[in-house]
Parts: sequence; structure tokens; C-alpha cells
Amino acid sequence: MKNLEFRYKYYPLIIRYRRSIAASLAAIGTFAALSLVVPGPGAQTLIVVANTSLSAGQILSSSDLKQTFIPTESSWSSLKLEPEKLVGRVLARSLASNQPISSNDLVGSELLSGLPRNYVAVSLPISASTSRSLLDVGNVIDVYGASGDGLNNGVLIASQARILALTNQTTGSMFSGGTQNESIIVAVDSNAAISIAGNISSQGFTIALLP
Repeated sequence: MKNLEFRYKYYPLIIRYRRSIAASLAAIGTFAALSLVVPGPGAQTLIVVANTSLSAGQILSSSDLKQTFIPTESSWSSLKLEPEKLVGRVLARSLASNQPISSNDLVGSELLSGLPRNYVAVSLPISASTSRSLLDVGNVIDVYGASGDGLNNGVLIASQARILALTNQTTGSMFSGGTQNESIIVAVDSNAAISIAGNISSQGFTIALLP
């Protein structure tokens, strides 16, 4: 009897609003299905990113940095987490706005991570004829200098050097007090570093970009 009373009392309303009721039930069903398939936000890690576009050789200040969250599964071990520890550090490469900052982006011992133990980082003055626009961090190069025999012959100074940083340095290399127009930081073995130091000149080295 109660079922009949419910039917006669509410049936007209059900008929009237049947489309709205069906749409609501469909939406609830869709939401429930998606909640089973689409994962939640998951764990997040707070990292440091560039607050604006930054140039290689720039000394970082607090205004250059900001923090943001990324999924923990997308982070890597060399990412920097604390902006206060980056203030005063020198960038080894240019960074775009919002680009994460890692150890490999900074001038320092981290630049040699993953390279053989006998490799060192040296500042390499380059000749005015070298176009820096063709160079990038990670490029492998051969380094050439003048032979010093008065015949204007070139000589291979270092082979398979890897570019670690493109700096804005204008005061010469770590091996010389003379002024240089352009410098880059490269990774070479100890013998090649000695060869670079022994052949440095005010003209800078000529480099060949290797494939």
C-alpha cells in the first residue's frame, strides 16, 4: 500500500524531472569511474627554479630565484631545494624562466660529475674568430693554438674537450693575468690542462666543434 502511495504521490514529479535526474545520475557515475582511473596529485617536491631568464656567468641573487612544486617522480637528485644556498653562486649556462636549477647549472665541482677522475675544469680563452652562438654546454671540441715556430702553423692543444659552461668572463683565464675577450670552461684530462697552460696567449685558442 505504501508503495502505491509513493507511486501516485511522486510519479508526476519523476516524469517531469526525469531528464535532470538522468543527467545527474550519469554525472555521478562518470565521476565515480574517473576517480578509479585517474590518479591523485601524488607526492610533490619543492624545488628552486629561475624567476626570470638568466644568463651564463650571472651571479645569482635572491630575486633571481623562486620555489615551486613538481611531482616527486619527475625530480632528480641534483635539483636544488633551498634558494638561500644558491645566492652568490655563478651560473654555468643560461636558464629560461621557471627552469629548474640543478648542480650541473652552476660553476663548481659539480660540473665534473660523471667524468673520469683525472679530468679537471679549466677556463679556455677563445679567439675572436670563434662564434659563441655555435657553442653549447655539452659540446665536444678540439682545441688548437699557434705552434710558436713563427710560421703561423696551428697545433692541436687538447682533443675531446667537453664544454662545461659558457661564461661572460672578460678578465682572462685561471692560468693568465692577461685580458681575454671571451672564455669558456671545459673539462680536459690533466695532461691536456698542462698543454693549455703552456700554450696560452692573448689571441685565444681556435676550437673545432666535433659531432
